[in-house]
Amino acid sequence: MPNLIKILFFLGDVFFLNLSIFLSTVLTTGNSDETNASNKVYLFIFSNLAWLFLTMVSNPYNLSKGWSVSKVIKSQLAFIFIHLLVVAALIFFLKRSYSTLQIGLMYLIFVTMFFSWKMVIYYMRKILTPAVSFKNYILVGNNSISKEIRKYYLLNPQLGYKFKGYFSIDETEALVEKIRVFSETNEIHEIYCCSSGQDYSLKQLINLGLDSLIRVKIVTDFNESLQRAIQLDRFDREPISSVTIPIDESRNQFIKRLFDIVFSSLFLIFIMSWLLPIIALLIKLDSKGPVFFRQLRSGKNNRPFKCFKFRTMVINSKSDTHQASKNDTRVTKLGAILRKTSIDELPQFINVFLGNMSIVGPRPHMLKHTEEYRKLIEEFMGRHYVKPGITGLAQCLGYRGEIRDITDIRNRVRMDRYYIENWSFFLDLKVIYITIISLLRGSEKAY
Repeated sequence: MPNLIKILFFLGDVFFLNLSIFLSTVLTTGNSDETNASNKVYLFIFSNLAWLFLTMVSNPYNLSKGWSVSKVIKSQLAFIFIHLLVVAALIFFLKRSYSTLQIGLMYLIFVTMFFSWKMVIYYMRKILTPAVSFKNYILVGNNSISKEIRKYYLLNPQLGYKFKGYFSIDETEALVEKIRVFSETNEIHEIYCCSSGQDYSLKQLINLGLDSLIRVKIVTDFNESLQRAIQLDRFDREPISSVTIPIDESRNQFIKRLFDIVFSSLFLIFIMSWLLPIIALLIKLDSKGPVFFRQLRSGKNNRPFKCFKFRTMVINSKSDTHQASKNDTRVTKLGAILRKTSIDELPQFINVFLGNMSIVGPRPHMLKHTEEYRKLIEEFMGRHYVKPGITGLAQCLGYRGEIRDITDIRNRVRMDRYYIENWSFFLDLKVIYITIISLLRGSEKAY
């Protein structure tokens, strides 16, 4: 949600900036004069370049979760004033001529639209966003760093963080197990490790976070982190720590989600718009039943979601308990073709667009299988740390098809964990590339 708000703010501000230039020019000079037309173009260029430059330098859209219109006004009035000075400087040095009335009217219109837009977003957010759901957190290390983090969340209750306790880093023996038990009984969502250089089985703690779907954040440098926490408190932003898992970083989450939205939108518009009616007709002619098969599967943080597929089987009572196998009698003639070519998975781009799946990620399991495998494999639940994907590292490396024994699922979990711990945008692109090549060559159907 914060990243979406930033995007809406930026797009709205640029639109209203250009609209205010147009309106002020029409109201004060008209459009008949060729010189006026030239001046209008230059004013558009000056204003937009100045806005983009100042945005990159000062990052005015970096707002906290508890932002309000009053805080926006206080922080961004200065930004608009600096923009006015930059535009005035460009006009002066490039020797362009504009009336004081035109520039004054332009900024009067813009400021009105600027803050009206913020208010619209603010109240829409209040209406659409449910009440704050609290996150329980613990601090590993009772020192100055942990106290600053504790202080920050006490001063910012609107962020919805509840402190549940300290764990001393001197308790190296069985520390991770103590944290595990405490986290299970107190529903912990985040763990802040304020190490100050001590080694306390950090790798085990990171694995605990992945297995238990808990965010583990590491603060390693005492002086720098402490100073940063104090500064961020002053500017009303969340304390930033060095996050161990790349996908935990908000910038990386934004990149991944933006790619998912763009990719899925293009696919749905240019491929599914014409392919869907054809496949739907063929499915209806092939067998009785709905076009889509919707099944509850395990998503991010093990939350169930409805996964979309083209129906490839006859209607049966075992669809939610028994995975498809080779020569499965439930699979229709058309279904066999759809499964072999993976066309049956294409409706999952709808899931990606809706936000409960990603293009790349661990493949989602049926709820029954999740319960079975979590008892057999200790690291299994860690694959639910991120959104499930249409394709994944395990699948593109050949770990796909029917699960015949425990080794099959262990290999997939190992690859899924590697993907989560080493995520990068280029790794996603590589997985997509290998998946496309694999489909073109022909390969066994993923379950």
